Amino acid sequence: MSTVFGDLKFAARTLGRSPGFAATAILTLALGIGAATALFSAVNALLLRPLPFPRPDRLFFGLALREGFDPFGTSLLEYAAYKENAASLASTGLSQARSFQIAEQGEPERLSGAAVSADYLETVGVAPLLGRRFAPEEDRPGGPNVVLLSHGLWQRRFGADRSAIGRSIHLDGSSFTVIGVLPQGFDLPYGAEVWVPLRVHIPALSLAERTTHGYDLVARLAPGATRDRADSELKAIASRLERDFPEIRRGWSYTLVEARAELLGDFDGRTRRSLAILTLAVAFLLVICCANVANLLLVRGIARESEMAIRISLGAGRGRLLRQLLTESLLLAVLGGAAGILVANWTLPLLSALNPIRAVSMAAFLTDFHIDRRALLASVLVTMAAGLSAGILPAWRAARLRNLSARVGPRQQPAGGGGRSRVPISALVVGEIAISTALLFGGSLMLRSFQRLQKTDLGFRPERVLTMQLPLSRQKYADHARRAAFEQELLARVRALPGVVSAGMTTNLPLDPVSLDSVYVVEGRPNMNPASVPITGHRLVSPGYLETLGVTLEAGRLFDERDRADTLPTAVVSREFARQAWPGESPLGKRIRRELPGYPDTPWLTVAGVVGDTKEDRFNYRIDRPVWYLPYAQQPLPLPVELPLNLAVRVAGDAAGVAAALRGAVRAVDPAQPIMGVANLDERLAEVLLPERFGAVLMGALAAIGLLLAGIGLYGLLAFSVRQRIPEIGVRIAMGARPRDVAWLVMGRGLALLGTGLALGLLAARILTHWLSSSLYRVSAADPLTLAAVGVTLTAVSMAACYLPARRASRVDPMEALRS
Repeated sequence: MSTVFGDLKFAARTLGRSPGFAATAILTLALGIGAATALFSAVNALLLRPLPFPRPDRLFFGLALREGFDPFGTSLLEYAAYKENAASLASTGLSQARSFQIAEQGEPERLSGAAVSADYLETVGVAPLLGRRFAPEEDRPGGPNVVLLSHGLWQRRFGADRSAIGRSIHLDGSSFTVIGVLPQGFDLPYGAEVWVPLRVHIPALSLAERTTHGYDLVARLAPGATRDRADSELKAIASRLERDFPEIRRGWSYTLVEARAELLGDFDGRTRRSLAILTLAVAFLLVICCANVANLLLVRGIARESEMAIRISLGAGRGRLLRQLLTESLLLAVLGGAAGILVANWTLPLLSALNPIRAVSMAAFLTDFHIDRRALLASVLVTMAAGLSAGILPAWRAARLRNLSARVGPRQQPAGGGGRSRVPISALVVGEIAISTALLFGGSLMLRSFQRLQKTDLGFRPERVLTMQLPLSRQKYADHARRAAFEQELLARVRALPGVVSAGMTTNLPLDPVSLDSVYVVEGRPNMNPASVPITGHRLVSPGYLETLGVTLEAGRLFDERDRADTLPTAVVSREFARQAWPGESPLGKRIRRELPGYPDTPWLTVAGVVGDTKEDRFNYRIDRPVWYLPYAQQPLPLPVELPLNLAVRVAGDAAGVAAALRGAVRAVDPAQPIMGVANLDERLAEVLLPERFGAVLMGALAAIGLLLAGIGLYGLLAFSVRQRIPEIGVRIAMGARPRDVAWLVMGRGLALLGTGLALGLLAARILTHWLSSSLYRVSAADPLTLAAVGVTLTAVSMAACYLPARRASRVDPMEALRS
């Protein structure tokens, strides 16, 4: 132990005599270790940290799959079949997203909530902080009105008073008794703040109600069961349902997803792939940092060869030297790691604020980025690995010195000045260039992909459109006629406001998180693909909405005052809808209808107009999906989910002033109506591309840092080479070499290293772009334009790095060089 402390003291004194070298190495390592620690902390929170449930690895959520890929909620028909027949499931629970209006003094507030079965919370494994769960008798039709509160709502409405249990709270005009408070941070499903009993008696429901995909299933595996086995079992039951109900179950399957994927909404694995790509990019950056420090240590080791030779001559073993030099590199790494943790601590709040991954539930837990024990251990391991990887080559080379007598003479040219001594340094520089090439290529592809996404034709004009969400009370507006009357009266007031160009309403704004779809039937035309289910985006809109949105009318007309509840039902369809339903034909005047289980006589809708394709579906942003628009007044049929009305207003002047007037118009129609989500439409759309923007910017930043470090490494190598070759350069100049020739001698070496690194980097880029290909939009993973831009950028940076050493070499005084 005393030897170890002695090595540490000697290493500290040695580094103290070279403060510039030590500071450069420590800051370089701090950059790489800090970036790695910060990103690992984020990955740890999002993907690795155990969820706050008992045995989260046994907890899964169910998804109904349309034609094997399009995820939907669970129907009551499926739930009953799985609960009764799935032996792989120990327990199951069911929930349905709801919203509730609190009847309190002040501004009306709309709360996100859920109706859950009595066994839902038990299946998840959550016990109330105060009170109790729902009892089975409370989950039956006609049961008492009881409610569970979130921890945040309990603090906000009851001041964290423990006597709140047993008190009443008014939701949607009804009184509910508070029976419990759930733990802090729990908001499953979908950010719920209040929970009420589901109270569904499935056998008493109609087929239409039982087949609506408006619920969410949670399941806990039975002892000994695996996810694959349970998934296969549910798929087999789904196949039996398809055989029993061929008209309504054709093309449907089922699957189980991990709890974390459900909470993050990461059903297609895109979040995991994005984080894996960023992790690989940070690992590349860390390797570049370690290579730079290794180069510094190699150059410093060459300068210390005389010292090492004397120590070996005095009896120091080569193993002893190796240990001492590794101690120095590890000390540098420890100091760099400590600084890196500080960098990570400064970076994490920014990373958390910019984090594009918005959890569907449990956001407080999943986006709590901090350096916990797991992240700290990872940082320590990265620090040790960085110290060893940066120091092993210089230490090994110093410990293998030969020809000791030639290295101790005071007037001898250091042996390191020869070409052999520059080989390890050159190899490291080539490696840095190769890795920075891969980083720069990947970052450039993501930036180009993001630019293409930004320029995607939305099919409408979002600028100067103000939106407002109006969740209507289930009790006050229980029937469709009342909702339609509210819509018409509000629109009449809004259109009369100064500054309003046009206004309309819809059940779904473009690219909302929730997208309503419907199955449709074309009159007189069989399904083109019998194995598929014709699905369309389902939008109920008022007259004036499509004009407000700025869609392009391609044929026919848009909705107007003729499309009332007592007139012929009509529809406006998108170009993609028309292409799929009537390929090569005009859809105007043709008829379609909604296929709804339990409603065999849904009305036929006459196509009145065709509009251009619009980006309506957030989760299918990169493709054109079919969509139909139906008049709100003509649609009394039930919807599978509770949707608010959304007001869209195109303004001519100040949006803030119009927003205040809109609030007044809503209050004039219904003083108790909650108002939510007031925002410009283009601001809403910016959220859609937030993950792509974040990934592109972060990858671009990492690529830029890697490029800078590679340029610094190349500059350092050439500057060292020039310094070591001053006598040789002096002889060349004395023999008649021109300054231009000497400069090109240095530049040629740098460009040779660049060419080698660039070739290797393109091979490494193939690894990175293989992962990137699924995330790119209309950009090839082997895009030649990006490849050319990367080559030009690297060449420009390398030429700049070569210029100063070449300039210095061309100005060597031959007399001074020969005297040295």
